[in-house]
Amino acid sequence: MTFTNWSNNHVDISGWVKDTAADGHHVAIRLVSTDGSSPVEVKWPWRHEYDGNGSKLSFTTYASDSNGMLRFVGVRVAVMEGDTIVDNRFCTDWA
Repeated sequence: MTFTNWSNNHVDISGWVKDTAADGHHVAIRLVSTDGSSPVEVKWPWRHEYDGNGSKLSFTTYASDSNGMLRFVGVRVAVMEGDTIVDNRFCTDWA
C-alpha cells in the first residue's frame, strides 16, 4: 500500500494484492491503524482477491476517522477461506 495526504484523521491509499499459490484459498489485504497511545488497533474492511493463482487486485481509496486513529497506519495481508484467516497465515507491516 501507498499512503498519501496522510494526517491523524485522513489518508489516501493505493494498493494491490496478488494470489501467488494454487492452494484453493484466496488472498486479502486491509488497512490497520491506531492512535499510538492506546492498545486499540482499528481493523478496516478486507479487500479480497477471489480469482485465483496469478490474479491481482488493485485499488485506490481513502480512510477517515475523527478520533485520530490514523496517526499510525499499516497493511495486513492474509491467506483466507471465506472471511477466516487460514492457519494464522498473515503478515502486518507498519508505515
